[in-house]
Amino acid sequence: MSFFLIFELAVIAIFFMMFLRGSKFVWGVGLLTVSSAVLLNEFLNVFGREQTITDMGLWYNVIGGLLFAGAALWLWGIIRPHAVAEVEPEGFVYQRPTRNHQTDESNEELLSRRAASMSREVSPYDRQLLYNQIYQNLSPDDILDLIFDMDLVENEVVSPTNDMSQTIINVMDTAYEEGRMSDLALAVERILTPVPPDHFPRLERLNEETPSTVLRRYLLAFYFLGDLQDMAAELDIDWERLGLGSKQMKVRNLLLYLKRRGRLAELLDLMKSRVGNK
Repeated sequence: MSFFLIFELAVIAIFFMMFLRGSKFVWGVGLLTVSSAVLLNEFLNVFGREQTITDMGLWYNVIGGLLFAGAALWLWGIIRPHAVAEVEPEGFVYQRPTRNHQTDESNEELLSRRAASMSREVSPYDRQLLYNQIYQNLSPDDILDLIFDMDLVENEVVSPTNDMSQTIINVMDTAYEEGRMSDLALAVERILTPVPPDHFPRLERLNEETPSTVLRRYLLAFYFLGDLQDMAAELDIDWERLGLGSKQMKVRNLLLYLKRRGRLAELLDLMKSRVGNK
């Protein structure tokens, strides 16, 4: 097996992993394009490149054009979210806040009062206020929790090339476009002032229709990391597949893994059975 073929297979594997992780149309197009290009290249290598191209005639140009179009569509889908995020609605540009402890508390109270009335027509002042609260008070893990609680696709708002500020802007852009700025403000408020564990619903009342954010907070509040690992093993889930980060990340990835496969009921049944066995 040649080095170039190994490289081609590695590229296909990367596209396949990104497609599974995000289940996005753009990565599906990219996977189909890359796989087709590799198959075409190997076909030409096996049967003789020049002679096969001559025999295919016009069809070779048609296939090449489709591959080029697929690559262009994939690249446009990757670049477009970041290009759109550079320009804020109504020409508004976020200003990074400077830390001012004297005003943090009053701003948080103001955000809480405004959250219920925010809509798609939220003012630039409210957007800047919300941005300040996220930027100043939420850690990178908290922002990923926020994305999870808003039921956003992480791959659409988070990129390895983006800093924390740009990720926040992407989240706010998405919420703005979907008319969910009020939901975003309330989600931020819940992370800043979480509900005490004794106010959570009883375990027997949790079901598949329970919001994912409630399940996330329940697992964080009542289960140690070792408990989560044991439950993952009982559910035949590779613990390492859930990442190597914090407990917050493990909980998010566990719930996402089960939700995408329609297995949340198995987790809830396991949680209830473990309580009954104690």
